[in-house]
Amino acid sequence: MSERQQLASGVLRRDLTAAVTVALVGLPQCLAYAMMSGLPPAYGIATAAVPGFVAAIAGKSPHIVTGPTNTTGLLILAALGPFLGDNGLITEAGLGALATLAIMAGLIRILAAFAGGAALVDFIPESVLTGFTAGAGLLIAVMQLDEALGLSGVRGGGLVAEMKNVALAIGRDGVAWPAVGLTASTAAVVILGKKVRPGFPAALVAVVVATVVSMVFGLSAADGLPVVGDRAAVPNGWPQGAWPVLDPELIGRFAGPAAAIALLGTMELAVSARRGGARPDMRREIVAQGVANVAGAFASSFPASASLTRSALLELGGAKTRIAAAGAALVVVPILFVGGPLVAALPQASLAGVLLVVATGMVKRERIKRMWVASPVTRGLLVVTFISTLVLPLEWAIFLGVGMGVGHHLAQSRHPRLRRLRPEGQRLVPMERGEEARVVVLEVSGEVHFAAARELLTLAEEAVPHCVEHVIVDLTHARLMRFSALEALEQLDTFVKRCGGQVHLTGVSDDFARLLKDTGSKLPTTPADAEPLRSTWRALDALPAA
Repeated sequence: MSERQQLASGVLRRDLTAAVTVALVGLPQCLAYAMMSGLPPAYGIATAAVPGFVAAIAGKSPHIVTGPTNTTGLLILAALGPFLGDNGLITEAGLGALATLAIMAGLIRILAAFAGGAALVDFIPESVLTGFTAGAGLLIAVMQLDEALGLSGVRGGGLVAEMKNVALAIGRDGVAWPAVGLTASTAAVVILGKKVRPGFPAALVAVVVATVVSMVFGLSAADGLPVVGDRAAVPNGWPQGAWPVLDPELIGRFAGPAAAIALLGTMELAVSARRGGARPDMRREIVAQGVANVAGAFASSFPASASLTRSALLELGGAKTRIAAAGAALVVVPILFVGGPLVAALPQASLAGVLLVVATGMVKRERIKRMWVASPVTRGLLVVTFISTLVLPLEWAIFLGVGMGVGHHLAQSRHPRLRRLRPEGQRLVPMERGEEARVVVLEVSGEVHFAAARELLTLAEEAVPHCVEHVIVDLTHARLMRFSALEALEQLDTFVKRCGGQVHLTGVSDDFARLLKDTGSKLPTTPADAEPLRSTWRALDALPAA
């Protein structure tokens, strides 16, 4: 075997090992996230398999695992609320709505990718992401209280409703202590496994052991330990599906949740794809996620996204190619056809223990602490997003957070910076407030687009001394100079000429010089120079002596 063949064989072996590890470690998550989304656990496996495989083939990054996620699960549950039965799981009549939601989430991703939507992620502040993630973690934890306490028939439409219904159920049925004990022991095993041996599949071991004990002793809700089979039958085979429903009313109802799922999924994708300083083709990755969701809509899958935890585990396992992510999707398929009895015997409290650990990890305490002291704006975005996640419908919480991020950026970008200087020998020195000078240099930096042009004019008029003779406007560090900026500078020239002064532009880029020429502007200019301040000094040297 040649050296190249040995290398390829080693890469393949490493990829397949990472695939099996991710599939087995992530299996409890897939089951838990499905039930958290209001779906039988088999749908979690189908979502890990089909969208996971399609995204791996259509994408390019070797470290992205697609499937069920905790945050999008909350959005799915909220969207499917009217289609859930008394057991909290989707009814057969709601399967068409599920397929519609999945295909809409996929199509929105594809359209957004080709419309330049990948750039939108860059406008979302980290404080918004952290606030939403922390709020979602708290919601997920509260939503596991009924399973953790062995309660049944608890459904809530939000944080307050869920806590109220849990309290009512406790007063009616009491707490099932076997469920409490199993929840606590599962969580303890997962936490201890992370600390002692991070690569060990502690969650999988805890869930498997609990399931085996449940099967051996025939435990169920009657014994204080509700199992998955108590909520829904889990037959062997692919879960039942339905074609998407082309109902305008349903499509209108799902427009907001589907867009929120697509946006949140893109945020999770960006974090996963850029891990470790990678520079992925974001448009291709977003399209791959969209195609994966469209395919999943016809294969009994619910909306899928890039999984932060499973993607990190794939990278930790040394995966080098997309074979690893595709293999992780295929490994779980046999469980659907032969593992029905095992899944049915799985104690709900064990899944609740796994999710409680996941939810706790979503609240990044050290990160929140650093953001809290960073600045009032960062603190405000963090708090507002966190609270809105708890009290508003989740899709509106996401839109609010993104809107605040974009709004903050626009507010900042409409304030160009202006420094007032005067020549002193061979230097330019800052001018004091109220200081007069014959020649003034106004150094402009930042964006001077249409929303900032009026602000530039106001700042410049305030900075110009009374009856100044020459105003040199240095545009070397100004960006986005368009027609609005041109008009603002011409108005400044008119203002200065009232006392016989003159405005001269320096550091003028080729594009702005072309705009000045095409519009017939009479403002004198000096082209930009590669040497800093060179064009400004050329203009100063050309001024007539006092």
